Amino acid sequence: MDDYRKLQRERWLQQQEQAAQSAESITSASESSPAVGGPESSAAATTSQSNVATEAGQQAVVAPSSAAASSSTPASPEVAASSSSLPIVRRIHILPFGIVPPEQNGTHSLEILAGTLRRLRAEERPIKTGQFLRVSEPERTFIIVKCEPELGLLSTETDYFVDGDPVQRFTKVQFICLWDFESGASQDPSSLFSEYISPYFKSLSESGEDMAQTVSVGDTIDIFGMNFQVLAAEPSPPEIGVVDTETMVFVDWDTTPEFDKIHIVPFQDTLPNAYNYDVFNDYLKPYLTKHKHNRFAGNDTFTYQGVQFKVVCCEPVGPARIGRNTTIYCEGVLHPSLRNLMPPELLEQLSHLPPGLQMLLLNTEALSGDYEERLIEVQEMLSQRRGMSGDTINQVEKMTWTAEPRDDGQTTCMVCLAEFTAGEEVRKLPCNHVFHCECIDEWLRRCTDCPICKANVDRALRNY
Repeated sequence: MDDYRKLQRERWLQQQEQAAQSAESITSASESSPAVGGPESSAAATTSQSNVATEAGQQAVVAPSSAAASSSTPASPEVAASSSSLPIVRRIHILPFGIVPPEQNGTHSLEILAGTLRRLRAEERPIKTGQFLRVSEPERTFIIVKCEPELGLLSTETDYFVDGDPVQRFTKVQFICLWDFESGASQDPSSLFSEYISPYFKSLSESGEDMAQTVSVGDTIDIFGMNFQVLAAEPSPPEIGVVDTETMVFVDWDTTPEFDKIHIVPFQDTLPNAYNYDVFNDYLKPYLTKHKHNRFAGNDTFTYQGVQFKVVCCEPVGPARIGRNTTIYCEGVLHPSLRNLMPPELLEQLSHLPPGLQMLLLNTEALSGDYEERLIEVQEMLSQRRGMSGDTINQVEKMTWTAEPRDDGQTTCMVCLAEFTAGEEVRKLPCNHVFHCECIDEWLRRCTDCPICKANVDRALRNY
């Protein structure tokens, strides 16, 4: 399929060059003769006017074509000639295209498509991602949004998926292109349109096939060797739509800075233990290759094939992306403590708490099996502050610590894990557990329970 699109692009560029030469020859002839005309001059004028772009190269309209609107178009000679050697389609996802009439809204798509699919299978017609399927009774149009592989033949073994909202035409689409520092490509955004976007979409619309280009917000498309990400689209939702002759296209370079260095480490408990592996080549490199446009910052996490990774440090701080000049480190592993599993926003809130309280909140290891509940508990304590008022906290008994041994043998504040020293001010909760005043006061502002025995301090003080 990619080779076919590249061949279309080469033909399109050749046609543009021939049209330009034809236009020049006609212009020269018109200067020397009053008689000007003929079908060639008209075609050249149409071609030269169809490609419209702003002077910055960031806004463009794909040239109109009648091919996308045709109701029935045979497969191209190249594809038809080799259809017998095409693979069998394993899975295919088909969605309605355009507005579904209210009276047909409850009709299952497979019921409507059954006859058309049987005919395509019997005729061994090639099926592709982006292909329109048109049904005459009732009059409906569908589009293939995903075909695995992207070009193949239907069979009795093909799995059909028809769930999802109807696909609409995007009125506007914003692309950004990942800058390849070693390609030597022009930095002028207008070249992205003239050399990549326009030929790519026009090659499809002028191919003579009943096809359309479906795109999804966030997806990356390889266009003639360059990576373009769909940054935004209108209308939104839906997230998936068609780029056609009516779509306004905006394109620019991705100006996100590049990391100099980044250290990404896997979590130990997510690594496989049944076979040998290479963390970088088997997991990290494939993920980064598929997500070239992703932006990262310190403490970000992501998962690839069941292995969870975390960005432990990076230069600059970010957000930035990983490029050709980025040095990537992946040595070491992370033990799944609460601190390592917390999202960046929770870690930021946690950093403003006293060190003793931080230690208390993070003293549950994920290996104990209840880290998910602990994460929820910590999040509630940090965000909701369901604790006691200052007046109520002041009702807790306050005393000075002495060196005399206690009946329960307690000698350590279980919030900060530091030993008590003679003369320190402490609070004794109704359950008789003792803590440093500054430690337990901050705790009680966020939680009403004793950190050790979980007895409700507020209830004991106010007797309810």
